[in-house]
Amino acid sequence: MAISFSQMLDNLQKRLETEAIDEFKVHLESSLNKSERKLTEEYESISEEQFESPYDMESYKSMLEDQFYMQGEVRKLANELSISALYKQIELHTKRVTKRHLPSIPDSKFFNVGSLNNALPFNLSDIDQYDAFNELRLINNSIKHQGCVYKDLSNAFPNWKEGDEFKDLDIVYDRLYPKIKIYITALVSNLALHTE
Repeated sequence: MAISFSQMLDNLQKRLETEAIDEFKVHLESSLNKSERKLTEEYESISEEQFESPYDMESYKSMLEDQFYMQGEVRKLANELSISALYKQIELHTKRVTKRHLPSIPDSKFFNVGSLNNALPFNLSDIDQYDAFNELRLINNSIKHQGCVYKDLSNAFPNWKEGDEFKDLDIVYDRLYPKIKIYITALVSNLALHTE
């Protein structure tokens, strides 16, 4: 049985293209792991015989420890970038799909979730897995505006504590991503039901 071109587009738009983000994460993690292994091997192979003075050895160890620290900072930044990239991808995808189904919605309504929600003929919070989308949105906003957990995030999701530094965002990304895919599928289906 053949399906319409419109249905084909809807099926295509139910998929969120995140291959570039996923590859970025894999390649960066691989590079960081390789670098950390080298630093560990170098750190563990240091001996006093290699230095004129024991103080030089301690200074060198301290420099290696600083490099370990910087590796951790790069990993944290990469995880923040992955979260922000995923959210940006959702924003762009939502605008594209919404404009296809509801072309009368002006661009100004895409400024934030609240204004978009007011312009839609349904409530975004009724979309399956909206909470995952909303958590991702608030994490992204916290990263952009505060660099730590912001009160909007902690108020909406009590598992986050205001003022805390972000940790393990790679785990958060992996937890939210499958739910975000469900959210996008449900959003596209809802938009299709309200096509102008």
